Amino acid sequence: MRPVSIMLACTILSFSAAQSPSFARGCRQVLESDVKITSMRLYADILANAARHGWDYTPESIVSGSKRHFEEMKLQLNDAGYEIVPVGTRLYCKRLDKLALR
Repeated sequence: MRPVSIMLACTILSFSAAQSPSFARGCRQVLESDVKITSMRLYADILANAARHGWDYTPESIVSGSKRHFEEMKLQLNDAGYEIVPVGTRLYCKRLDKLALR
């Protein structure tokens, strides 16, 4: 995934901040479901662009490409300092806890 894609993913994830408020406040935890949705949106854009250029993919290659895209996005976000947490996990933000102790 290119650095531009990471910025786009972070932007899209920030729009879903209503579901993950700690991300909007600058925390480094992101729900895995938000990453999955963002990955699916970006991959759909990639497929639409490919279709406009006349490229055709089998359903099997689309499914495998979607899985690869999601895994790559998770790795890139991890490399950028984000922690991907499963759904149902309470998001934790050290910065907000420090403010609460004051």
